Amino acid sequence: MKHLLFCFLFLASLNIKSQDTVKVAMTLSPEQQAELDYNTGLNALKKNDFNTAAELFTKCIATKPTFDKAFANRAIAYSHLKKHNEALADINYAISTNPKNADFQFNKSLIYFSINQSDSQNVALDKCLALNGEHADAAYYKGLLCYNRKEFGSAAGYYSIAIQNKPAYVFAYNDRASAKKAKGNLDSAIADYEKALSIDSNQVFIWNNLGSAYRENKNYEKAIEAFTKAFKINPKYLMALINRGCTHFETNNLKSAQLDFEEALSVDPANSFAYNNLCSIALKNKEYKKAKDLASRAIELDPENGPAYYNRGIASQMLREEEGCCADWKKAQSLGVEGAKAFINAACLH
Repeated sequence: MKHLLFCFLFLASLNIKSQDTVKVAMTLSPEQQAELDYNTGLNALKKNDFNTAAELFTKCIATKPTFDKAFANRAIAYSHLKKHNEALADINYAISTNPKNADFQFNKSLIYFSINQSDSQNVALDKCLALNGEHADAAYYKGLLCYNRKEFGSAAGYYSIAIQNKPAYVFAYNDRASAKKAKGNLDSAIADYEKALSIDSNQVFIWNNLGSAYRENKNYEKAIEAFTKAFKINPKYLMALINRGCTHFETNNLKSAQLDFEEALSVDPANSFAYNNLCSIALKNKEYKKAKDLASRAIELDPENGPAYYNRGIASQMLREEEGCCADWKKAQSLGVEGAKAFINAACLH
């Protein structure tokens, strides 16, 4: 027992010190410094700090003049800084250095996308996919180009390629749904919108798109649920609120429709669409003077609001203001409102 006690006391009385950290001065080689600048530039790029990113890639290139990835990423930074000529020069150099890199062609396509040169963008995307047919983002952007040309079948095909190679590609599911919706395949479109939301349920515009598909499919209860979900996620997303009001209007629930349009105006008093939709309710209630005033307010806020001219024309006709109604219908027709032509043919002198 004494021995054990002695040992304990001996150990307890030791004054143990930790060793000081040895400080070694390190000098990076030019190659290591270039890599450090490159990686720091990538982090700046991810944070949308494009000036810093461009500066760091430039510093990297000064040390390592043939660093193709530094040129490719500086091209992206320059593109965001609206330095498009410099961006194209950089990406072309990167491609000349490494012509088999599919990502470089994709980056080039993004530069053309940013300056709205769809033909050149299409060429770069084709080259990217020729190098890597499984490039999900290139397939997605090919889908966008096809959709904008109203080639909805081809668009859906490219979105499918994107999804096949990136199964959780939310935007590809959403856009494929929109392509299917444009072709009238509403059930399949709804399935894609719902799949997108199963991946990310916080995308308000997808909830709105789902609501629009349900509305077009005459499933008004589901449409209202989807629009409500979008508006709850983001109370500033007034498109969903206005679309919900339109759905109420279509089901002749005028009180609920009016409440939605008035709530939209409480958030955005300059919302031309909400005023015009209130005009539609007034027309249905045969309040023609009120309808005309609401349509006029909509036009004052947005002189390109074709449906507001159309509605004001109807209100003016019901108020026996024949000259005014014809002028409004002709303006509505010039703004793409197809229904105006029938009114012009029936009531206006040519």
